[in-house]
Amino acid sequence: MKITYLKDHLFLNQVSAITRQYFAKCNPDEPKNDPPANPKERYGIEVLVGIGNIISCLDQLYFSIDMLPGYNKKNLPEKMNRYDYVVYGVENYYLRFTSVYDRCLRLVNIVFRLGLPERQCKNDTIIKNTHIQNKSIFKSLTKLDKFTSNFRFLRNTISHNKTYSEKCLDEIGSYYYLLEVEDDIAKRFHKYLNLEMNKNVINKKEQFKEHLVKLETLVEIFFDSLIEPFNLILKNQS
Repeated sequence: MKITYLKDHLFLNQVSAITRQYFAKCNPDEPKNDPPANPKERYGIEVLVGIGNIISCLDQLYFSIDMLPGYNKKNLPEKMNRYDYVVYGVENYYLRFTSVYDRCLRLVNIVFRLGLPERQCKNDTIIKNTHIQNKSIFKSLTKLDKFTSNFRFLRNTISHNKTYSEKCLDEIGSYYYLLEVEDDIAKRFHKYLNLEMNKNVINKKEQFKEHLVKLETLVEIFFDSLIEPFNLILKNQS
């Protein structure tokens, strides 16, 4: 399975180097005797966790794309048919896709040491913060927000209202319902609708990959914008 190339980003490498300095002093066999992290090490660890949350989400988006066509009844819950499996995968993709931006806002909160609770890391509190405005990070976040907002309606619908819905999938879902109750008419269309599901999955994979490539590019620009402020704030940790 493919993973995000951002694991090789300079920002992540710089932050990782700082945290390695601390963990090199620790003993996994006697964690109670580990020395306390100094301010620079603690700052590096906090930022690394924030970056990791974004990287992990991007990886999981790739996993969800790769898994979309992989329906295998033997390895799934007994009552989960192919329609259930595909809808589950599509919903999972959209929920994670929009959460990348939310995690980017939280990372800004960490890097700039704004001290906001996670639930308050919103556009109004992050992008409009005086530490952020008129910086390259402001531009990168604005572009990320604009791009991911195209998918936010879907995310909110899935989260709060109803199952993901589109005409083709809805029709296939109706067929699977009839098949479960052993409807003879549904059985006659089994091969045809299975082919339709294959087409739907292939199209979804292509769309999702295109979206994810754009998202990664915007996150890369966002990471680029954090290198300078991170290094400046790091120097002031004492």
